[in-house]
Amino acid sequence: MADESRVTIHPPDDRGRRLVTYRREELGRATSESDIRDFLYRAGVADAEDVDLTDPALFDWQGTGPESWA
Repeated sequence: MADESRVTIHPPDDRGRRLVTYRREELGRATSESDIRDFLYRAGVADAEDVDLTDPALFDWQGTGPESWA
């Protein structure tokens, strides 16, 4: 089971969108890293543009990492 203290980025669907969740709450469907940063900003993360999306303490990339969207 994924660590619920991290943001989970699920594997890409057949359209290249990735479900993004935090503590089982859906933040949205991302088509790029920019979308994830936007979700973080809207969730109140002031420095969302500077967050290291590869930090395993903060993010659980399922299936593939941030390099794959299709």
